[in-house]
Amino acid sequence: MDITHCHYHPAEPATWHCAPCRRPYGDCCVPLNADAPDQTPGCPLCRRELTFLGAANSAQPFWERLPSFFRYGLQPGPLSLCAVLALAGMFMPSSLLLWFLLFSLATKYLYGVIEACSQAESRAPSLTSAFFGEGYSLFFKQLVVLLVAAIPLWLARGSETLYLLVDLAIMLVLPASIIRLALDKELSAALSPVQVGQVIGAMGWRYLILFAFLFALWQSPAYLAFFLGEGVPKAVLLPVMLFFSGYFSVVMCALMGYAVFQYQGPLGYIVATEDGADAYPEAEWRRRVALIEAEVRLKEGQGDSALDTLASALERTPEDFQLNERFHRLLFALRARERCLRHLAHYLPLAVRANPAQAATAFLNGRALQADYLPDDPAVCEALAVSLSERHKHREALSLLRNLHRRAPDYPFLARAYLLAARLLAEGPGDVEQARKLLAFVQARYPRNVQSPEARQLEALLTRLAPET
Repeated sequence: MDITHCHYHPAEPATWHCAPCRRPYGDCCVPLNADAPDQTPGCPLCRRELTFLGAANSAQPFWERLPSFFRYGLQPGPLSLCAVLALAGMFMPSSLLLWFLLFSLATKYLYGVIEACSQAESRAPSLTSAFFGEGYSLFFKQLVVLLVAAIPLWLARGSETLYLLVDLAIMLVLPASIIRLALDKELSAALSPVQVGQVIGAMGWRYLILFAFLFALWQSPAYLAFFLGEGVPKAVLLPVMLFFSGYFSVVMCALMGYAVFQYQGPLGYIVATEDGADAYPEAEWRRRVALIEAEVRLKEGQGDSALDTLASALERTPEDFQLNERFHRLLFALRARERCLRHLAHYLPLAVRANPAQAATAFLNGRALQADYLPDDPAVCEALAVSLSERHKHREALSLLRNLHRRAPDYPFLARAYLLAARLLAEGPGDVEQARKLLAFVQARYPRNVQSPEARQLEALLTRLAPET
């Protein structure tokens, strides 16, 4: 089976498809709305409803999961079935009717295992499920399939070679017939060469791998009987054989069911992934939809459309930091100079609160577009200066604080801002003399801040650096 991947994220398996756009999408491109679980998501490009692909591209190959099928048979439901078969072998009278009823229940349970595994259910059905609902006729339908399969064998009895070839062909198609009967519950489907062939065609040459594993499992009870036959009494051998026949039958059915899950796409069955895609509250869902649509449109070369998508989302939630951050980066990447500078006035106050490092990057982007760019808000200037100083961008940090008392005379934290500027002068350019002048300016103009911790620390720093100047 060729795995289809997301058109925009080649490492992600596709779980959705847009027919008009001819684009496969992974869960990475299609967030789900937890507040509207029945809502079909739309294409990030054309916004039409998507077609769900299920786990057709994300299921692990069945040959890599063989140990899990053996563990599956050790759950309470399968072990209960095995125990019932073993007890029947010990105590149930030789009544054809009773044995027919027992095998009818067992067949119903085994087909239930195929159906459950085809839906990616890791928990085996309980044995009580075999006593309720429909499905008792599956045993008799399976008998009919076997009787029909016996006809070509009877016709080929005259030639040993032909008989062996027919026998091999019947064994080869029997798992596909069982799968079709388990899924459709119709005898006609299990006997239809077209529908049985569809199962084989969906798996391709991997069907031979499935057949090889099933054949080995089918022969396991016979090998067990061969090894135990000589030393174990027949009264004990029959229950043991029935127990292990039940166990290996469950393992075989779990394997066939998972094969349906793996190849659900070609088989026409749509099942969700084993883990299921993440769903988000509506506010988070709207944010993710906008971000993904913008990303997809940008990758399609539709930069203006990507900007419009984010702008529309920001009209609903103007304070959303992630949307604003993505909008800024896109404006800067597209060199939308005027629009980017206008947006910075709104974005920087958000960024200095949410992520000062990203705020500093956004400011530097603004400087790349306009060399003398300065935010209007003095609090933003001070916060940016702190963040830039941590990145050793002393020159840019100082430019934010220069003449701040003239630009914002009513800013209540001017003294603190200028103490920061003095420290930057001393630590950055090493201009201790200018730092002392600025400290003296603060002491003269803002005497209440002379004994602040920042002022004392700055005085100590300048004293330590003084001999070096």
